[in-house]
Amino acid sequence: MKRELAAVAREWLRVSPRIRDAGICVAERLDAYDQNMKELLTSTTARARASALSAKLSPFVAGAFDDVVVPIIKFEGSPKQVASRQIQGAFSAGLSTEEVAYVEEAARCVTVQCFRAALIMLWAAAIAHLHAAVVKRGFDAYNGAVSTIVLKKGAPFTRVKEGAKISSLPELQRSRDADLLVVGMELFAYDLQVFQELDRLLGTRNDAAHPGMGQPTALDVQQFATKLASLVFDRIAI
Repeated sequence: MKRELAAVAREWLRVSPRIRDAGICVAERLDAYDQNMKELLTSTTARARASALSAKLSPFVAGAFDDVVVPIIKFEGSPKQVASRQIQGAFSAGLSTEEVAYVEEAARCVTVQCFRAALIMLWAAAIAHLHAAVVKRGFDAYNGAVSTIVLKKGAPFTRVKEGAKISSLPELQRSRDADLLVVGMELFAYDLQVFQELDRLLGTRNDAAHPGMGQPTALDVQQFATKLASLVFDRIAI
């Protein structure tokens, strides 16, 4: 019995900080349960009677359901949390550590209704993916694509100049996203329709980053995530 109670106490003390960080339970109640579990864990290493151990566990048993379980269930079922999970679920499992960090930050932004910030973070994830794809193919391949693009007539090809060539990742990171999208038609072999979709998404991102009357919603962020997943992450392999 002591072994099982010790396991319960250790597990609570392990997950308690994460529950506290979520900010959905009363901190004073969590403090009380932490103290209960610390005392219980200490008692399991001593010659304590079963009745004494039960007494230390009883405050947790009596109150944790209402104080912890119910708030967590309500929190997880809230529309904001559902939207957050849907945004993360739009992307496949093969994301890099950097990409995952941006997507998770976007999902957290949705939970506090910071929808403009969420759009910006999702675009950052997509650009991180495109940058990694450029690095994988090599800067010579990228510069060759630039040379091909500058010879083409009309929009959007005339956006790109010979000076868009790069020789390092820092140069790529300082380059314009708009140029990268145009060069991508040659480097990643997507067509004008895909480019136009990506260009519209870049416009949405830019609108989110500047003052204006636009008021994106959680649904807008979800649609933005779905389009990025389809046009960038699912289409362009690294």
